[in-house]
Amino acid sequence: MAADDPRPPRVLDARDAHLAEERIDGEQVFRGKLLDVRRDRVRLPDGNSATREYVVHPGAVLVVPVLDDGRLVVERQFRYPNNRVFVEFPAGKLDPGESALVTAKRELREEAGYEAAAWTRLGEVHTVVSYSTEAIDLWLAEGLTHVGAKLDDGEFLDIVALAHDEMLAMADRGEITDVKTVAALYYLERRRAAQAPCARLLRIRGRVQGVGFRDALIMRAREAGAVGWVRNRIDDTVEAFVQGEPAAVGRVIAWARRGPPAARVDGVEVHDVALDAKLEGFARWATR
Repeated sequence: MAADDPRPPRVLDARDAHLAEERIDGEQVFRGKLLDVRRDRVRLPDGNSATREYVVHPGAVLVVPVLDDGRLVVERQFRYPNNRVFVEFPAGKLDPGESALVTAKRELREEAGYEAAAWTRLGEVHTVVSYSTEAIDLWLAEGLTHVGAKLDDGEFLDIVALAHDEMLAMADRGEITDVKTVAALYYLERRRAAQAPCARLLRIRGRVQGVGFRDALIMRAREAGAVGWVRNRIDDTVEAFVQGEPAAVGRVIAWARRGPPAARVDGVEVHDVALDAKLEGFARWATR
């Protein structure tokens, strides 16, 4: 990469080499307080040349602050280019030499007025890949303590707390459209789904009939912390209902696919089913 190339280091898998564009030369078109606009001449994969205009960005962070009651701290802020107020999670650009976590802590304290006891990185998003180098690190902040905001001069915003489901509904209605906030909601929803109890109905085929297989499955389910039931079926299969934390249910399914040494498992069908609030342990039911 040329010394005057401001783009991030190239990340290119060998299988994508035929898609890459090669920079020939470039120039800075505009330099403002925020924007650094570039125009490059590039060689296309077919050998022709083209012009690429883009904005160089130092990178930024977004913080998802979670109160002890589960509500999320967000900002309502007027954004001049779009001439409207947006609902956003606290965010800000990296200062020179600053790590993403340091920026996240600074922005949470200065904009929202909170400090956090626990920080978890959620992921990274590139906001406008067609014309900007901007990459935003997403962080989850928990164990909040209110210390008071310290807004920059000329910065005006309201801080509000919204429930997770309320924010999802607002996004569905088009009331939250800020891309970094929508992306953070996606990561949050993925985390919530991964942690929420689930239920699976298993249909196990093979040489699996008999009390031994059922008792072994019950033992593995109890060890994993799952609840449910297991029974033989008249079609020579075994049916099991397994409910609990996703990791626990996954361990039971993995064991069922192997089975005990004396069994021969030919296949396991797994079906998503509704939770059963009445279940408290793991039982062996009569043949059906």
